[in-house]
Amino acid sequence: MTPRDRCIYSILLEEPDRIPLILRIRPEPYERLKSLLGFKDYLDLYRYLGVDIIGTHIGIRGGYLPSGVEVKEGPYGPAYIVGEYMGFEVRRDIWGVESIWRPDRTYTYTYYRHPLQFIRLDDYIWPEVDVDRFNEVLRIRRAYEDYCLYGSVEHLWEIAWQLIGFNETMKILYTRIDYLNRVLDNLQRIRLEQAKLLCEAGIDVVYDGDDVGMQKGMMISPSIWRHLLKPRYKELVDLCHRYGVFFNFHSDGWIEPIIPDLVEIGVDILNPIQPECMDPTKIKQIYGDKLCFDGTIGVQSILPFGRVEDVAKEVIDRIADLGPTGLILGPTHSIQPDTPIDNVLVLYKTALKHGWNTKKP
Repeated sequence: MTPRDRCIYSILLEEPDRIPLILRIRPEPYERLKSLLGFKDYLDLYRYLGVDIIGTHIGIRGGYLPSGVEVKEGPYGPAYIVGEYMGFEVRRDIWGVESIWRPDRTYTYTYYRHPLQFIRLDDYIWPEVDVDRFNEVLRIRRAYEDYCLYGSVEHLWEIAWQLIGFNETMKILYTRIDYLNRVLDNLQRIRLEQAKLLCEAGIDVVYDGDDVGMQKGMMISPSIWRHLLKPRYKELVDLCHRYGVFFNFHSDGWIEPIIPDLVEIGVDILNPIQPECMDPTKIKQIYGDKLCFDGTIGVQSILPFGRVEDVAKEVIDRIADLGPTGLILGPTHSIQPDTPIDNVLVLYKTALKHGWNTKKP
């Protein structure tokens, strides 16, 4: 099978020739992997590891990102330095959200300032969809026609509370829900436009990463989630399905109460089934006839802190317990910089050795 066929079989809960694989990784371990293996091109690395999925996106532009600035990484989009705080960089991103970054560590930050705490909602400058990216997504689709293509959209709940501030958002859930709905409606408008363009470009899966779970609970009650977010997720799922495109819903953490709702609105793939928070085997037993699972190998536990043999055993157990179909195996989130490269390699080597479906020709 081609990588694309393999993924589609798994998403449809049919048996592929082997378990499909996905790679999520931060730049530092990615560069170490390429250097160790002698690869210059990411596709050579993907082929070596057996990765079946390539990601793309149609991003955003404008907003609070001036032209001509040195662009740096932000929590959810490009950012630039606006100041310094106790030796840390203060960066403002395209949404106007400010965060404090440790200069010698990537993706180590905390939130500092939320724009809707000092800008009236009517005066807020919303980013716009970068429609010029459409042709680039088309090019990627044509160049990698044998690969499963994921296309991501902006977050909903996560960006809403970052614009407002988490504590303030928790208050207005009960005091100014109309205000929060206006924020969510503006974000949903952007997300729907992105998804429509991605679907028209021929991607296979729309990926919506929107954390509503924590380690041992949900950020908001299931009832509030159903009232506030579920209808908007359904709107996005319905749009994708009209184009024949699958929908992948991501939330870190514990989200067991809302999994039946995700099934109800038509989610095809659930990611990441974070093993530090939920038991993947249990979730498979309950929902394995309704959902494909993406991820399941913990980046908080086994990958950074386990021995090579521990990682290998985890991979073998996942294949046995969650396969042979309805599983796209990989890290639950981006592999972090301090993760031993040997652990990364054994994840994929073990999956390639044990993930083949012997019943398939």
